[in-house]
Amino acid sequence: MNISIQARPERRQLVLAGVAAIVVAAIGIHFWRSWSKWASTDDAFIESRVVQVGPSIAGRVLSVPVSDNQHVAAGQTLVEIDPADATARLDAARADVKLAEAAADAARASLAASRMTTAATIERSHAGLAAAEARVTEAEAEEEAAASQAGQATSDVARYGKLDNRAISEQQRELAASTSRAAGARLDAARKNVAAAKAAVEAARGDVAAAEAAPHEIAVREAEVAKADAAIDRSRAAVRQSELDLSHTHVVAAEAGRVTRKTVQAGNYVQVGQTLLALVPDERWVVANFKETQLEGIHPGAEAEIFVDAYPDARFPGHVDSVQSGSGSRFSLLPPENATGNYVKVVQRVPVKIVFDEQPDPDRYPLGPGMSAEPKVRLE
Repeated sequence: MNISIQARPERRQLVLAGVAAIVVAAIGIHFWRSWSKWASTDDAFIESRVVQVGPSIAGRVLSVPVSDNQHVAAGQTLVEIDPADATARLDAARADVKLAEAAADAARASLAASRMTTAATIERSHAGLAAAEARVTEAEAEEEAAASQAGQATSDVARYGKLDNRAISEQQRELAASTSRAAGARLDAARKNVAAAKAAVEAARGDVAAAEAAPHEIAVREAEVAKADAAIDRSRAAVRQSELDLSHTHVVAAEAGRVTRKTVQAGNYVQVGQTLLALVPDERWVVANFKETQLEGIHPGAEAEIFVDAYPDARFPGHVDSVQSGSGSRFSLLPPENATGNYVKVVQRVPVKIVFDEQPDPDRYPLGPGMSAEPKVRLE
Protein backbone atom coordinates (compact mmCIF):
# COMPACT_ATOMS: atom_id res chain seq x y z
CA MET A 1 0.00 0.00 0.00
CA ASN A 2 2.79 2.40 0.79
CA ILE A 3 4.64 1.52 -2.43
CA SER A 4 1.62 2.54 -4.57
CA ILE A 5 1.29 5.88 -2.82
CA GLN A 6 4.96 6.70 -3.43
CA ALA A 7 4.75 5.73 -7.14
CA ARG A 8 2.06 8.26 -7.95
CA PRO A 9 4.18 11.39 -7.29
CA GLU A 10 7.03 10.02 -9.38
CA ARG A 11 4.68 9.38 -12.28
CA ARG A 12 3.27 12.87 -11.93
CA GLN A 13 6.76 14.34 -12.07
CA LEU A 14 7.56 12.36 -15.18
CA VAL A 15 4.40 13.63 -16.85
CA LEU A 16 5.16 17.22 -15.92
CA ALA A 17 8.73 16.86 -17.21
CA GLY A 18 7.47 15.45 -20.48
CA VAL A 19 4.98 18.29 -20.88
CA ALA A 20 7.72 20.84 -20.14
CA ALA A 21 10.01 19.23 -22.71
CA ILE A 22 7.27 19.38 -25.33
CA VAL A 23 6.61 23.06 -24.60
CA VAL A 24 10.32 23.91 -24.80
CA ALA A 25 10.61 21.99 -28.07
CA ALA A 26 7.58 23.77 -29.51
CA ILE A 27 8.98 27.15 -28.53
CA GLY A 28 12.35 26.25 -30.03
CA ILE A 29 10.75 25.06 -33.24
CA HIS A 30 8.72 28.27 -33.41
CA PHE A 31 11.78 30.47 -32.98
CA TRP A 32 13.79 28.32 -35.41
CA ARG A 33 11.09 28.63 -38.04
CA SER A 34 10.80 32.39 -37.47
CA TRP A 35 14.57 32.87 -37.68
CA SER A 36 14.90 30.64 -40.72
CA LYS A 37 12.63 33.05 -42.64
CA TRP A 38 15.32 35.76 -42.52
CA ALA A 39 18.68 36.03 -44.27
CA SER A 40 21.34 38.29 -42.80
CA THR A 41 24.93 39.32 -43.48
CA ASP A 42 27.55 41.45 -41.80
CA ASP A 43 29.23 42.17 -45.17
CA ALA A 44 27.19 45.32 -45.80
CA PHE A 45 27.87 49.03 -45.98
CA ILE A 46 26.04 52.33 -46.16
CA GLU A 47 26.24 53.74 -49.67
CA SER A 48 25.42 57.12 -51.21
CA ARG A 49 26.16 59.17 -54.26
CA VAL A 50 29.12 61.54 -54.09
CA VAL A 51 28.78 64.62 -56.28
CA GLN A 52 32.05 66.28 -57.29
CA VAL A 53 31.40 70.02 -57.42
CA GLY A 54 33.40 72.20 -59.83
CA PRO A 55 33.00 75.60 -61.54
CA SER A 56 31.66 76.12 -65.06
CA ILE A 57 33.83 79.22 -65.57
CA ALA A 58 37.37 80.16 -64.60
CA GLY A 59 38.03 83.00 -62.17
CA ARG A 60 39.20 84.19 -58.79
CA VAL A 61 37.29 82.89 -55.77
CA LEU A 62 35.76 85.67 -53.70
CA SER A 63 34.31 83.60 -50.87
CA VAL A 64 33.48 80.07 -49.76
CA PRO A 65 30.47 80.43 -47.42
CA VAL A 66 30.40 76.75 -46.38
CA SER A 67 32.63 74.52 -44.29
CA ASP A 68 33.46 70.81 -44.15
CA ASN A 69 30.62 68.51 -43.02
CA GLN A 70 28.12 71.36 -43.16
CA HIS A 71 24.62 70.42 -44.29
CA VAL A 72 23.42 72.59 -47.18
CA ALA A 73 20.07 73.00 -48.90
CA ALA A 74 19.44 72.66 -52.62
CA GLY A 75 20.37 75.92 -54.38
CA GLN A 76 22.56 77.19 -51.56
CA THR A 77 25.74 78.98 -52.66
CA LEU A 78 28.87 76.90 -52.10
CA VAL A 79 31.51 79.03 -53.84
CA GLU A 80 31.39 82.61 -55.14
CA ILE A 81 33.66 83.58 -58.07
CA ASP A 82 34.58 87.17 -58.95
CA PRO A 83 31.91 88.31 -61.49
CA ALA A 84 33.93 91.23 -62.99
CA ASP A 85 35.09 89.36 -66.12
CA ALA A 86 31.66 87.81 -66.75
CA THR A 87 29.99 91.23 -66.33
CA ALA A 88 32.37 92.81 -68.85
CA ARG A 89 31.69 90.06 -71.37
CA LEU A 90 27.96 90.52 -70.88
CA ASP A 91 28.21 94.29 -71.50
CA ALA A 92 30.23 93.68 -74.69
CA ALA A 93 27.71 91.09 -75.89
CA ARG A 94 24.81 93.50 -75.33
CA ALA A 95 26.67 96.19 -77.32
CA ASP A 96 27.16 93.69 -80.15
CA VAL A 97 23.41 93.11 -80.18
CA LYS A 98 22.78 96.83 -80.67
CA LEU A 99 25.31 96.98 -83.52
CA ALA A 100 23.75 93.96 -85.20
CA GLU A 101 20.26 95.43 -84.88
CA ALA A 102 21.44 98.73 -86.41
CA ALA A 103 23.03 96.86 -89.34
CA ALA A 104 19.81 94.90 -89.82
CA ASP A 105 17.75 98.12 -89.87
CA ALA A 106 20.05 99.57 -92.54
CA ALA A 107 19.77 96.41 -94.64
CA ARG A 108 15.97 96.48 -94.40
CA ALA A 109 15.87 100.15 -95.40
CA SER A 110 18.05 99.43 -98.44
CA LEU A 111 15.80 96.52 -99.39
CA ALA A 112 12.67 98.67 -99.11
CA ALA A 113 14.24 101.39 -101.28
CA SER A 114 15.23 98.84 -103.91
CA ARG A 115 11.73 97.42 -104.01
CA MET A 116 10.19 100.89 -104.37
CA THR A 117 12.42 101.99 -107.27
CA THR A 118 12.56 98.71 -109.17
CA ALA A 119 9.13 98.88 -110.88
CA ALA A 120 9.47 102.56 -111.77
CA THR A 121 12.96 102.03 -113.17
CA ILE A 122 11.86 99.11 -115.36
CA GLU A 123 8.85 101.05 -116.68
CA ARG A 124 10.94 104.14 -117.37
CA SER A 125 13.65 102.16 -119.17
CA HIS A 126 11.11 100.42 -121.42
CA ALA A 127 9.50 103.80 -122.23
CA GLY A 128 12.92 105.21 -123.10
CA LEU A 129 13.62 102.26 -125.38
CA ALA A 130 10.30 102.71 -127.15
CA ALA A 131 10.99 106.41 -127.64
CA ALA A 132 14.48 105.69 -128.98
CA GLU A 133 13.13 103.13 -131.43
CA ALA A 134 10.51 105.66 -132.55
CA ARG A 135 13.26 108.21 -133.14
CA VAL A 136 15.11 105.65 -135.28
CA THR A 137 11.99 105.13 -137.40
CA GLU A 138 11.54 108.89 -137.78
CA ALA A 139 15.20 109.41 -138.64
CA GLU A 140 15.12 106.62 -141.22
CA ALA A 141 12.03 108.24 -142.80
CA GLU A 142 13.82 111.59 -142.92
CA GLU A 143 16.85 109.86 -144.41
CA GLU A 144 14.68 108.26 -147.07
CA ALA A 145 13.07 111.62 -147.93
CA ALA A 146 16.46 113.34 -148.00
CA ALA A 147 17.84 110.59 -150.21
CA SER A 148 14.91 111.01 -152.61
CA GLN A 149 15.39 114.76 -152.75
CA ALA A 150 19.13 114.36 -153.21
CA GLY A 151 18.56 111.92 -156.03
CA GLN A 152 16.08 114.24 -157.71
CA ALA A 153 18.50 117.16 -157.41
CA THR A 154 21.35 115.08 -158.80
CA SER A 155 19.16 114.01 -161.73
CA ASP A 156 18.23 117.64 -162.41
CA VAL A 157 21.89 118.66 -162.46
CA ALA A 158 22.70 115.80 -164.84
CA ARG A 159 19.75 116.58 -167.10
CA TYR A 160 20.56 120.29 -167.19
CA GLY A 161 24.13 119.43 -168.07
CA LYS A 162 22.99 117.65 -171.25
CA LEU A 163 20.90 120.58 -172.51
CA ASP A 164 22.21 123.27 -174.85
CA ASN A 165 23.22 126.54 -173.32
CA ARG A 166 20.52 128.23 -175.33
CA ALA A 167 17.82 125.95 -173.87
CA ILE A 168 18.57 126.78 -170.21
CA SER A 169 20.08 129.75 -168.55
CA GLU A 170 23.20 129.76 -166.47
CA GLN A 171 21.16 130.85 -163.47
CA GLN A 172 19.00 127.73 -163.71
CA ARG A 173 22.11 125.58 -163.88
CA GLU A 174 23.54 127.17 -160.75
CA LEU A 175 20.21 126.86 -158.92
CA ALA A 176 20.09 123.11 -159.72
CA ALA A 177 23.65 122.64 -158.55
CA SER A 178 22.92 124.55 -155.36
CA THR A 179 19.77 122.52 -154.79
CA SER A 180 21.73 119.28 -155.32
CA ARG A 181 24.37 120.30 -152.81
CA ALA A 182 21.73 121.25 -150.23
CA ALA A 183 19.93 117.94 -150.74
CA GLY A 184 23.21 116.06 -150.28
CA ALA A 185 23.87 117.93 -147.04
CA ARG A 186 20.39 117.12 -145.80
CA LEU A 187 20.96 113.45 -146.70
CA ASP A 188 24.24 113.39 -144.76
CA ALA A 189 22.53 114.98 -141.75
CA ALA A 190 19.66 112.50 -141.97
CA ARG A 191 22.10 109.60 -142.07
CA LYS A 192 23.88 110.96 -138.99
CA ASN A 193 20.54 111.34 -137.25
CA VAL A 194 19.76 107.68 -138.01
CA ALA A 195 23.12 106.58 -136.59
CA ALA A 196 22.57 108.70 -133.49
CA ALA A 197 19.03 107.32 -133.05
CA LYS A 198 20.32 103.75 -133.34
CA ALA A 199 23.02 104.50 -130.75
CA ALA A 200 20.32 105.86 -128.46
CA VAL A 201 18.38 102.62 -128.93
CA GLU A 202 21.41 100.59 -127.85
CA ALA A 203 21.82 102.81 -124.81
CA ALA A 204 18.12 102.42 -123.97
CA ARG A 205 18.44 98.66 -124.28
CA GLY A 206 21.34 98.81 -121.81
CA ASP A 207 19.11 100.75 -119.44
CA VAL A 208 16.41 98.12 -119.81
CA ALA A 209 18.88 95.34 -119.07
CA ALA A 210 20.12 97.20 -116.00
CA ALA A 211 16.56 97.81 -114.82
CA GLU A 212 15.57 94.20 -115.36
CA ALA A 213 18.58 93.17 -113.25
CA ALA A 214 17.00 95.00 -110.30
CA PRO A 215 15.23 91.84 -109.02
CA HIS A 216 18.66 90.24 -108.65
CA GLU A 217 19.70 93.31 -106.69
CA ILE A 218 16.64 92.81 -104.48
CA ALA A 219 17.70 89.21 -103.90
CA VAL A 220 21.12 90.48 -102.85
CA ARG A 221 19.47 92.96 -100.47
CA GLU A 222 17.28 90.20 -99.05
CA ALA A 223 20.36 88.05 -98.48
CA GLU A 224 21.97 90.97 -96.65
CA VAL A 225 18.88 91.26 -94.43
CA ALA A 226 18.99 87.54 -93.67
CA LYS A 227 22.68 87.82 -92.86
CA ALA A 228 21.98 90.76 -90.54
CA ASP A 229 19.21 88.80 -88.79
CA ALA A 230 21.57 85.87 -88.31
CA ALA A 231 24.12 88.24 -86.79
CA ILE A 232 21.43 89.44 -84.36
CA ASP A 233 20.64 85.84 -83.38
CA ARG A 234 24.31 85.11 -82.87
CA SER A 235 24.88 88.20 -80.74
CA ARG A 236 21.77 87.47 -78.68
CA ALA A 237 23.05 83.93 -78.13
CA ALA A 238 26.30 85.47 -76.93
CA VAL A 239 24.30 87.57 -74.48
CA ARG A 240 22.53 84.48 -73.16
CA GLN A 241 25.87 82.70 -72.80
CA SER A 242 27.32 85.69 -70.97
CA GLU A 243 24.30 85.81 -68.67
CA LEU A 244 24.75 82.11 -68.01
CA ASP A 245 28.45 82.65 -67.25
CA LEU A 246 27.52 85.42 -64.85
CA SER A 247 25.09 83.11 -63.07
CA HIS A 248 27.83 80.48 -62.85
CA THR A 249 29.89 82.81 -60.67
CA HIS A 250 27.74 81.39 -57.88
CA VAL A 251 28.43 77.65 -57.60
CA VAL A 252 25.33 76.24 -55.91
CA ALA A 253 24.32 72.88 -54.49
CA ALA A 254 22.30 70.85 -56.97
CA GLU A 255 20.54 69.07 -54.08
CA ALA A 256 20.58 68.93 -50.32
CA GLY A 257 23.51 67.16 -48.69
CA ARG A 258 26.70 67.50 -46.67
CA VAL A 259 29.89 69.19 -47.80
CA THR A 260 32.99 66.99 -47.72
CA ARG A 261 36.59 67.19 -48.92
CA LYS A 262 36.55 70.97 -49.42
CA THR A 263 39.82 72.03 -51.05
CA VAL A 264 39.01 75.57 -52.20
CA GLN A 265 39.73 78.79 -50.33
CA ALA A 266 38.99 82.44 -50.99
CA GLY A 267 41.61 83.91 -53.31
CA ASN A 268 42.24 80.70 -55.26
CA TYR A 269 42.11 80.92 -59.05
CA VAL A 270 39.98 78.03 -60.29
CA GLN A 271 39.62 76.46 -63.72
CA VAL A 272 36.60 75.02 -65.47
CA GLY A 273 35.84 71.52 -64.19
CA GLN A 274 38.29 71.70 -61.29
CA THR A 275 37.00 69.78 -58.26
CA LEU A 276 36.43 72.23 -55.41
CA LEU A 277 34.53 70.03 -52.96
CA ALA A 278 32.34 66.96 -52.77
CA LEU A 279 28.66 66.93 -51.86
CA VAL A 280 27.10 63.82 -50.33
CA PRO A 281 23.31 63.95 -50.88
CA ASP A 282 20.93 62.99 -48.07
CA GLU A 283 19.71 59.84 -49.82
CA ARG A 284 21.28 56.68 -48.34
CA TRP A 285 20.97 52.97 -49.01
CA VAL A 286 22.72 49.74 -48.05
CA VAL A 287 24.75 47.46 -50.29
CA ALA A 288 24.63 44.01 -48.70
CA ASN A 289 26.90 41.29 -50.10
CA PHE A 290 24.87 38.13 -49.50
CA LYS A 291 26.24 34.68 -50.19
CA GLU A 292 24.87 33.20 -53.36
CA THR A 293 23.38 30.39 -51.29
CA GLN A 294 21.22 32.98 -49.48
CA LEU A 295 19.65 34.52 -52.57
CA GLU A 296 16.72 32.12 -52.78
CA GLY A 297 13.75 34.08 -51.50
CA ILE A 298 15.45 37.48 -51.81
CA HIS A 299 13.73 39.58 -54.44
CA PRO A 300 12.86 43.26 -55.04
CA GLY A 301 10.26 44.46 -52.57
CA ALA A 302 11.15 41.97 -49.82
CA GLU A 303 10.93 43.33 -46.27
CA ALA A 304 14.24 44.18 -44.61
CA GLU A 305 15.59 45.43 -41.31
CA ILE A 306 18.77 47.47 -41.17
CA PHE A 307 21.10 47.70 -38.19
CA VAL A 308 24.07 50.07 -38.25
CA ASP A 309 27.16 49.36 -36.17
CA ALA A 310 27.43 53.04 -35.19
CA TYR A 311 23.91 52.97 -33.67
CA PRO A 312 23.38 49.44 -32.34
CA ASP A 313 20.11 50.29 -30.55
CA ALA A 314 18.47 51.68 -33.70
CA ARG A 315 16.44 49.59 -36.11
CA PHE A 316 15.67 51.00 -39.57
CA PRO A 317 12.94 49.39 -41.67
CA GLY A 318 13.62 49.00 -45.37
CA HIS A 319 13.10 46.79 -48.39
CA VAL A 320 15.10 45.19 -51.17
CA ASP A 321 15.42 47.44 -54.18
CA SER A 322 17.37 45.20 -56.57
CA VAL A 323 19.82 42.34 -56.86
CA GLN A 324 22.97 42.81 -58.92
CA SER A 325 23.20 40.68 -62.04
CA GLY A 326 26.49 38.99 -61.23
CA SER A 327 28.79 38.45 -58.29
CA GLY A 328 30.95 41.22 -56.88
CA SER A 329 34.17 39.45 -57.85
CA ARG A 330 33.08 39.35 -61.50
CA PHE A 331 33.11 43.15 -61.64
CA SER A 332 36.41 43.59 -59.81
CA LEU A 333 39.48 45.07 -61.47
CA LEU A 334 40.97 41.59 -61.99
CA PRO A 335 38.07 39.12 -62.21
CA PRO A 336 38.98 35.49 -61.40
CA GLU A 337 39.82 33.15 -64.30
CA ASN A 338 38.91 29.57 -63.44
CA ALA A 339 39.78 27.96 -66.77
CA THR A 340 43.38 27.15 -65.79
CA GLY A 341 45.11 25.53 -62.81
CA ASN A 342 43.46 23.83 -59.88
CA TYR A 343 39.92 24.94 -59.14
CA VAL A 344 38.68 25.50 -55.61
CA LYS A 345 35.03 26.32 -55.36
CA VAL A 346 34.36 29.47 -53.31
CA VAL A 347 30.93 30.68 -52.34
CA GLN A 348 30.47 33.98 -54.15
CA ARG A 349 28.98 37.19 -52.78
CA VAL A 350 26.26 39.02 -54.70
CA PRO A 351 25.51 42.70 -53.94
CA VAL A 352 21.91 43.43 -52.97
CA LYS A 353 20.66 47.03 -52.81
CA ILE A 354 18.48 47.69 -49.75
CA VAL A 355 16.80 51.06 -49.36
CA PHE A 356 15.38 52.71 -46.27
CA ASP A 357 11.61 53.00 -46.09
CA GLU A 358 12.25 56.44 -44.61
CA GLN A 359 15.58 58.21 -44.78
CA PRO A 360 17.10 58.45 -41.26
CA ASP A 361 17.19 61.86 -39.63
CA PRO A 362 20.59 63.26 -40.75
CA ASP A 363 20.97 65.21 -37.50
CA ARG A 364 20.23 62.25 -35.22
CA TYR A 365 21.76 59.54 -37.40
CA PRO A 366 24.42 61.13 -39.67
CA LEU A 367 25.04 58.04 -41.79
CA GLY A 368 27.87 58.27 -44.29
CA PRO A 369 29.09 56.13 -47.18
CA GLY A 370 31.25 53.24 -46.07
CA MET A 371 29.76 52.80 -42.58
CA SER A 372 29.18 49.17 -41.59
CA ALA A 373 25.66 47.73 -41.43
CA GLU A 374 24.00 44.37 -40.76
CA PRO A 375 20.74 44.02 -42.70
CA LYS A 376 18.21 41.21 -42.48
CA VAL A 377 15.87 40.28 -45.34
CA ARG A 378 12.65 38.32 -44.90
CA LEU A 379 12.69 35.34 -47.25
CA GLU A 380 9.57 34.56 -49.27
